[in-house]
Amino acid sequence: MVNKRRHDVDAIRAIALFLLIAYHLGISFMSWAPFVFFIPNIKSIDSLWIPMAMINTWRIPILFLISGIAFRFSFEKRSPLQLIKERLKVLGIPLLFGSFTSGALVIYFVTLFWERKGEGEAVFWPDPAHLWFLENIIRYSLIFVLMLRYIPLLKNKSTFLSKLLSKPGGVFLFSLPIIYEGHLVETGYWREGNDYSLYVDTSHGFFLGAIWFLLGIILTSQGETFWESNKINWKIHGVIAFTLYVYRFLNEFEGVDNRIIAFESFNFIFLVLGLGAVYLNKESSQLNYYKTAIFPVYIVHFPIQYALMFYLGGWNLNPWLKYILFLFLICFLSLTFYHAIKNIRFLRPLFGLRNPVKKDIDE
Repeated sequence: MVNKRRHDVDAIRAIALFLLIAYHLGISFMSWAPFVFFIPNIKSIDSLWIPMAMINTWRIPILFLISGIAFRFSFEKRSPLQLIKERLKVLGIPLLFGSFTSGALVIYFVTLFWERKGEGEAVFWPDPAHLWFLENIIRYSLIFVLMLRYIPLLKNKSTFLSKLLSKPGGVFLFSLPIIYEGHLVETGYWREGNDYSLYVDTSHGFFLGAIWFLLGIILTSQGETFWESNKINWKIHGVIAFTLYVYRFLNEFEGVDNRIIAFESFNFIFLVLGLGAVYLNKESSQLNYYKTAIFPVYIVHFPIQYALMFYLGGWNLNPWLKYILFLFLICFLSLTFYHAIKNIRFLRPLFGLRNPVKKDIDE
């Protein structure tokens, strides 16, 4: 059995979603915020893009990898039908509910902002908004659930892959499909532009996510060999990732080959996995709190951000101070909301929280 609770996976998931919260707020402080349907701050700080660009290439792919890992773990405890029911409950209900609440509020605030500018009128319609990736994860789950049962490579430990992972640098074999997908982006195969970070509603985003989800399944099936390889290789990944990031920085993040960006993304993700395996694979009360709270917090943070930017975006305050203040307010208000609903049984499933039972196999 491969299933042994990985506390580092829980921690990485929480960290990745928090980084997305900080990233989303950062976009409102970019001069190009209005062009991507964000309510802008009165003063932009485009230099904030320097750290944001560091996570831009792997912020979404790592969520799909973590989802594939979690999916593989869940397979040990559930039949395919139980697994799909669980995915639909934990992801499908928040996606549907969030589209009619959080997503609709985002649409309302941004259209109200433009109505105030004399362009268009405010509307309130359901939209997944920041929860779009949940739909992809549900699709991947439906696609791979039967494969997990009938394709040995996806459910059994492979002697070849395990030996490969046990060697320094052996994990780089798994970068080949990521680089090839970057090649398809570079050559315009997907026909939706050649921006590697365009994940939402694109063929590139869907297939890249599917690759990472599948890699999560395959690598997790190798058991401890995979997690030990992350401990061995994380320094190598760190050197490569930051070298390629500096290369992009020196090119002002423009005109860099998407195959290079794909390889940079791969190394940042495995750097995070390695650091997690070394430092985060231990239980703690703080981790137990944040791993539970982060999903509801993520669901509600976006309309809170849009409300703050709508009502206070014109507040003439130093933009760096304002960014820090708004990030604190978003987290504080989102956590306050979490505490308000966490003990209400009928609300918990709407925000991806399981209701406690006497024998919960996940707890």
